[in-house]
Amino acid sequence: MTPEIEIVGGAGPRETAAIVAALARLAEEQDWAAAFPAPRPEQGAWVLSGRPAPVGNPFVNRPGPAVRGWGIAPGGGD
Repeated sequence: MTPEIEIVGGAGPRETAAIVAALARLAEEQDWAAAFPAPRPEQGAWVLSGRPAPVGNPFVNRPGPAVRGWGIAPGGGD
């Protein structure tokens, strides 16, 4: 169903065509914008501050013993 538009106020045929073209363009842009989902809202600093800090893998990030003979190392371990 096409909406009916009545343009009054002394607009001639060229002005009427320009107004209808602008309204058609506006409707196309609204349809185009509605085709995309809304972006997720950005989380504020107070939300991010309540989250736990990232924890590294304990098997990769732990320091090895400094004593010779502990752990697996190339050329060592005797």
